Amino acid sequence: MRWIVHGLLFVALAAGVFGLLPRLGGLTRDAAGLRHARPALLASLAGSALTGRAFAESFAFAAADLLFDLLSLDLMFLAVRYQPGFGPLALAYAVANIASAFPITPGGLGVVEVTLVAITVGFGAPRPTAVLAVLGYRIVNYWLPLMPGAIAYLRLRLSPAPGRPGKPQAPPAGR
Repeated sequence: MRWIVHGLLFVALAAGVFGLLPRLGGLTRDAAGLRHARPALLASLAGSALTGRAFAESFAFAAADLLFDLLSLDLMFLAVRYQPGFGPLALAYAVANIASAFPITPGGLGVVEVTLVAITVGFGAPRPTAVLAVLGYRIVNYWLPLMPGAIAYLRLRLSPAPGRPGKPQAPPAGR
């Protein structure tokens, strides 16, 4: 029970601190410019809003994505023969995802690893075990998908678009 209270306090503190950073850094928006952009923004959001079944499907897929990601982290800990428990691991995963949302590094690189290791060690995991499990998790869920993604990007970038010719032909000289 005590770890739940500590976790919630930490999440609230982190959200409060990171919520204040844009205001302290002078990144606030111009109120007059926002007032003029509001009707167009609301119309755009209303046109793209998911409703009914589409919203439920979208929500279900997003929740399944997060749960399978958490399950893969749990399986990495099981692979190194340590089980921190679902509660502490879910809390560490949530805090790491919140911390990675702030644009310090691309994809939360380094932030997620440090956060996950620190919290799982704080809940009693041996440090080498936590480091090995978290690095295995990040290799499988961050680095391995980059390879096929890079190949797909290069294939799409280098191939001509369908229905669009390559480069236009230059007119013959002298005519």
